[in-house]
Amino acid sequence: MTGVLGALLALPGVVFAGFGLYLLILALASASGRREQPVVAAPANRLVVIVPAHNEEQLVARCVTSLLAQSYPRALYRVVVIADNCSDGTASIAAAAGAEVMVRSEADALGKGRALRWATDQLLAAPDRPDAVVVVDADSVADRNLLSALEAELGRGHSVVQADYSVLTDELSSPRTQLVAAGFLLFHRVRFSGRARLGMSANLVGNGMLFSRAALEAHPWSAFSGVEDLQYSIELRLAGVGLRFAPQAFVSGPGPATRAGEARQRLRWEGGRFHVVKTRLWVIVRTAIARRDPQLLDAALDLATPPLGLLSMATGAGLLVVAGAAALGLAPIWALIPWLVALTAIPAFVLIGLRAARAPRNMWTAVARAPFYLAWKLARYASLVSGFDPNRWDRSDRSNTSASRRVEIAGVPIDAVDMRGAIARVRGAIGAGRLFQVSTINLDFVVRAQTDPDVMRIFRRTGMNLADGSPVVWLGRLLGVEMPGRVAGADFVPAMIRDLAGSGARLFLLGGEGGVAAAAGERLGQLYPGIVIAGTYEPPRAAVEDMNNAEILARIAEAKADVLLVALGHPKQERWIDRHRDQLSVSVAIGVGCVLDLIAGRSRRAPRWMQIAGLEWLYRLAQEPHRLVRRYLTDAVWLVPIAAGVVRSRLAAPRAVDTA
Repeated sequence: MTGVLGALLALPGVVFAGFGLYLLILALASASGRREQPVVAAPANRLVVIVPAHNEEQLVARCVTSLLAQSYPRALYRVVVIADNCSDGTASIAAAAGAEVMVRSEADALGKGRALRWATDQLLAAPDRPDAVVVVDADSVADRNLLSALEAELGRGHSVVQADYSVLTDELSSPRTQLVAAGFLLFHRVRFSGRARLGMSANLVGNGMLFSRAALEAHPWSAFSGVEDLQYSIELRLAGVGLRFAPQAFVSGPGPATRAGEARQRLRWEGGRFHVVKTRLWVIVRTAIARRDPQLLDAALDLATPPLGLLSMATGAGLLVVAGAAALGLAPIWALIPWLVALTAIPAFVLIGLRAARAPRNMWTAVARAPFYLAWKLARYASLVSGFDPNRWDRSDRSNTSASRRVEIAGVPIDAVDMRGAIARVRGAIGAGRLFQVSTINLDFVVRAQTDPDVMRIFRRTGMNLADGSPVVWLGRLLGVEMPGRVAGADFVPAMIRDLAGSGARLFLLGGEGGVAAAAGERLGQLYPGIVIAGTYEPPRAAVEDMNNAEILARIAEAKADVLLVALGHPKQERWIDRHRDQLSVSVAIGVGCVLDLIAGRSRRAPRWMQIAGLEWLYRLAQEPHRLVRRYLTDAVWLVPIAAGVVRSRLAAPRAVDTA
């Protein structure tokens, strides 16, 4: 009896192990062999680059600019933006950027697939019809050699070509964005390059696609669901058309701007994929068997392979169930073998794949958050059980990063803004004619404001309050606000200075002890040669009202500083800035606490993994237990009523308002 149960429990493990080994083989193939060299053959084909755009006024100019700066001969390609049922300035902005514009107004036929069919029908019927059509999303940035690399594959005889599509990231990107970017690298670059090295076809991913005129004439675009790229890929494969991956062609686009936007995107992608699996997988298998076509069987295997997150969760859950059955004597121990194989193959695919894809260090660090991300995705999968409309079309989420929403947490206003948005607001405040005060708010700041009306008053009149602590971010999300993530002062100040370097902005460093301001200024000059450290000063210890304020203000005015960094500790630094806001000659004043000590190398931050996990407080407590234990205990006691108040506010009415 145990043998029968063991076989039943092992069987799904064999299936999952097969999927895991398949992915691992692709990662190993991707990592093997020499990197393909760029092709230098002279371009010969006339291209039309189609940019489908629905209300993309924020990003379409950037896309057009990158397309007009291609290494491909300018006389051989056109850039055409499809202003698809737009109600904003997309058409005029695209035209001003240098693109041709086609305006489509069919409100009863929304969606990218409809726009592509409408545009390609017209362009291929025109007298000057192109040799091939390239599709680039309006929010994307095209690598300078995108068209050259795509056309090179066309010259080799490939009629449908897919570029390497990745997520735009840099050192300012949030861990969530880095994790999404890692998923893109694994799914697009690693799987596609591995399949290409094994002689298999790629899939279309909706961005950076090239179609020869002959391919579009023989197989007009016929996919109009929420996953039109996957749907069209399958139709082409069933028609015997191979899809070529171009590893030297690069195009990048931003990740979703908000958690809600990502949730909608994931629901559309994975719900649509499940629908395609349900309706087309057995069609592919039957056709492959009838034709004796191994390439189609390969397409069926790739389509049947679950998303990495779902595969990981199912494998982990299955292993726990089988291990429990084995521990109770209900199943033999050998039933665990396929589950262990799957559990080994999946992380091996991730590690080898990220190395093969040359993932940046920040992306590796973000992978540590994968368990939290999987828990979030589990809720997305649960929502699919209640039903999914495969024909539903949602515009990708957009947000103006210079804008922010302000939410009140226990009376303290917090700006729901990411790192880029915060830096953009500082940059915009320089020379604006009035003081822009910035505070970095952690839980202790919120707690202090509950018992100190003066601190609360200051926070309610600052220009921007950043969510420095993870509890502040969590409380904001508990209130129902899309908080982009923590913007720690220790990260924000160096990133802001790096952004201002070379702009002529002048900094003044006020505060610290033992020469830390001068040391921090010297270090900043070494790190960012373009920045101007206009002055530093460490005033003697004293209460705010007893400080040599006249001298301090005179030094700052003499330095003609634009940005003032005040390191006097909280709440003294906030009180000092607020007390002298009408006398300060600077544009921006920021309370920076111990940031100057960190820059000067006098103090050290917690390891990156602790920062990501929201455990930096634990590291600081271990460093300074006598100073911080009472503070943290007080904060913990206050957290209960503050969280309860947030829940009550959420149930009553969200209090987020636009302040941009």
